[in-house]
Amino acid sequence: MSLAQANKNLKFDKRMTERNVTVGEMTKEELQKHLESLPDLSHNVEKFTIDGKNSSSTEESH
Repeated sequence: MSLAQANKNLKFDKRMTERNVTVGEMTKEELQKHLESLPDLSHNVEKFTIDGKNSSSTEESH
């Protein structure tokens, strides 16, 4: 894969979007349109607590 292709694949990478807008590789409007086109996957999240126990678990704490 060429460097140009790798950069194209990373255009909307969360770690690169601020840089891409700053240097003019994409507009804020283009980024917003992309974000609005993403599917809502919030139903796939798994909540957890800092101690690592699943918050939806029915196990009793000791």
